[in-house]
Amino acid sequence: MHCRWYIIKKAEETLGPFFADRPELHKAFELCVDHSLTVEEFDRSWTATIETYQVQDNETLTSLWDKRMYWVPAYFMYCFFPFLQSTQRSEGFNAILKRYVRPGNSLLQFAKQYIALQQKILGSELQQEANTTLKQPKLLTYLPMERQMSKTYTNKIFNK
Repeated sequence: MHCRWYIIKKAEETLGPFFADRPELHKAFELCVDHSLTVEEFDRSWTATIETYQVQDNETLTSLWDKRMYWVPAYFMYCFFPFLQSTQRSEGFNAILKRYVRPGNSLLQFAKQYIALQQKILGSELQQEANTTLKQPKLLTYLPMERQMSKTYTNKIFNK
């Protein structure tokens, strides 16, 4: 799976104890990943960290290096992915769905509850769109991009 959240979660299972014995390496690793602004900076920092702490043979770190373009922010920081990481949306919807549907429900009950949930979500979206139409958000900079976004997004999303 090529999801940042999943890759990091799996790596932490192995690297947690490994880093616990090497706090300086853990700090250097986090600095490398979270504070590299370019791919080149990340590559240099990663290589230096691996060499400094002599961990070239660590299979988890090697695997992370191989998958770096999927989880290292420097590789996708200039791409626009508004507001959610890939699993966050489905997990959020699953949590809402569980409030409406019970494990013992029949297929017919499931379908009815699912439709009711869809109508509630659609009603909420329509309400947000209506609120946006009636009340324009306050602009902070008056830059063309801000003005464009105020017309593209609902007020709720625009004000996030």
